[in-house]
Amino acid sequence: MLLASPTFATMELTTAHSLWLAPMCLLLGVGMARVLYARAAGKEGFTKGMALLLALIRTMAVALIAFFLLEPMVRIMVREVRKPVVVVAHDGSSSIRAAVDPAALRDTYGTELERLVAALGDRYDVRTFTYGQAVKEGLLLDQTDGLTDIGEMLREVHDRFNGPDLGAVILDGDGIYNRGRDPRMDADRLGVPIHAIALGDTTVFPDLALRSVEHNRIGYLGNELPLLVRVDARHMKGRSTRVSILKDGKEVVGKDLSIPNDPAVVEVPLLIKAERAGMQRYTALVRPVEGEATEVNNRTSILIDVLDDRQKVLLLGAAPHPDLAAIRLALGGLDGYATELAFVKDFDGKVDEYDLILLHDLPTSRDPITSVLERASLASVPLCFILGADMDFNAFNTQGAGVLVSSARGSLTDVQATVNKDFTFFTLEPEQQRAIERFPPLQVPFGQYELGRSATALFQQRIGMVRTAYPLVAFSQQQERRMAVVCGEGLWRWRIADLAMNGDHTRFDLLMHKLVQFLAIKVSKERFRVEHAPQFSENEAVLFNAELYNASFEPVNDAEVTILLKDEDGREFPYTFSPAAGNYRLDAGRLPEGTYSWLARTELNGQRYTESGEVHVQALLAEQVSTVADHGLWRDLAARTGGLVVGPGGTDALLAAMEGRTDLVARSYAHPSFSDLIGLRWLFFVILALLTAEWVIRRRNGSY
Repeated sequence: MLLASPTFATMELTTAHSLWLAPMCLLLGVGMARVLYARAAGKEGFTKGMALLLALIRTMAVALIAFFLLEPMVRIMVREVRKPVVVVAHDGSSSIRAAVDPAALRDTYGTELERLVAALGDRYDVRTFTYGQAVKEGLLLDQTDGLTDIGEMLREVHDRFNGPDLGAVILDGDGIYNRGRDPRMDADRLGVPIHAIALGDTTVFPDLALRSVEHNRIGYLGNELPLLVRVDARHMKGRSTRVSILKDGKEVVGKDLSIPNDPAVVEVPLLIKAERAGMQRYTALVRPVEGEATEVNNRTSILIDVLDDRQKVLLLGAAPHPDLAAIRLALGGLDGYATELAFVKDFDGKVDEYDLILLHDLPTSRDPITSVLERASLASVPLCFILGADMDFNAFNTQGAGVLVSSARGSLTDVQATVNKDFTFFTLEPEQQRAIERFPPLQVPFGQYELGRSATALFQQRIGMVRTAYPLVAFSQQQERRMAVVCGEGLWRWRIADLAMNGDHTRFDLLMHKLVQFLAIKVSKERFRVEHAPQFSENEAVLFNAELYNASFEPVNDAEVTILLKDEDGREFPYTFSPAAGNYRLDAGRLPEGTYSWLARTELNGQRYTESGEVHVQALLAEQVSTVADHGLWRDLAARTGGLVVGPGGTDALLAAMEGRTDLVARSYAHPSFSDLIGLRWLFFVILALLTAEWVIRRRNGSY
């Protein structure tokens, strides 16, 4: 804050050529005045004195105009006086209301805080803030924030005021933070005393609190979904309760719990059966015990997206082979995929029921599997061929799998893998690439190999020390169908080698996972899509994104897209999306807790499109989970920074401590400022006055 207006201590011309050109400007003015007034005396009715006066005015006006056209600058020394900055920040989180009556907070404590700010304002530049889930200017005593981030408040002070002018920081609150990092690091970085006004109640009452529930965000229909419930118990030693998972108000699974000691954090593992597809909302509940301080923190909601689209993978072999077992074991750990093993002589299933078929040593002259290949082609089912010695390569080459084999002789050769650096369909980690290149060779049918136009090799063949351009593992993509070819058998050796060399099967299994995921991925062909996060908190804006495509699957955003939200009581909330960067976006703002169903509509070229779903808004309970004040944090911050901790009513001690600091005095600063001289407005009026005076005198004497 400036205590004194800037004062001009010195003014110096700084344009390099201004000083030595000033006489030239004066001579220019004299020359023009001489030409105009040298013979004006008597001839135009001017007396000699009048002509001399007019010449002097014209000289000054022309000289000033010429001089200012040189753009002279002045150097001004500005002096300002700044008070020391003192930051006063109030904890605006809702946990304060658990121990302090809102009316007393506003009236009694609010008045005390205002007196403190007013008293400090006499000597200091006082800046006031309210912190919680965000930092806001001013002292707001409404206590509505659902989160507390003390570290963010201290970082804000550092970013805005750090420097010699910052004198002290005064924080109030209960010391509870449930967002951000430990504020001690940010306090140390400020380098100024941090004083605290300790609010809240440090008394620990008997309480059970559901701290967290760990779970997978996605599950699959029919699977058992693991949950890990953490319960925090205080003054509950020897008491019993029950941890339950509820669905539509009914217990799905539960477990009795006895509290072993005080305090205690108990982990309860549970399993629930995914019996319905879609976004499933469960409630985790710790049954209340008599005498608890609060029951608000005994429950929380969890969302699990249960999918009913497990990818079905068929391993179809000409005969039993260890490769089939190795692949099946590798895919056993891949969520969302179900693997089925069959042999061609016994297979009579429906090909179109599968999302991917791996063919081992097929087709052969004995088992041409013509009907299987035709039905797979009609249903656009991706295929992966694993080539063997008994392959019918003429039949194989007609499939357009991306690899053509010619001059095959029915014999095998040992071939190792070399990674193709130009492969882009998916990536392998460098450590995985190095491991695969050290794996034992595959047995590849001897012949000539050629990549198709739409194919790319992941691995190329290395025979001994010779690197060839022949593909060993290749992928191709033709419109909606993807194909792969493994040009040899012996994958089981790779899995065993991975275990022997690295202690597990991770590298081989991950290779199989990526191969299957790339081939079996389902590309959405929906022309209207609406996306959003499955769950929002009460303090978050509910956001929707929508995409609309024309018949060529090019994104468009010139059609109107509307959405209708409906809450659990049947109330409807209509919105309209806004076009944004080729798609649509909607900010529905903050919504109260509950489940909202939605229906989105649009129309393009006379065709209507709709999408529907649900979005869940969860109550923000972080401030209710723990309401026991942590005054130890304030004492620690004060001890580390040389501050003081007081309670409500003790702000006089803070004022005395601040007044006792002799280093907190106003500082005077002087710094240069540069300005164009022509920018001074009064100089314009000087020139205008000179020209006006000349014109008036000439007119009064009968001249123009």
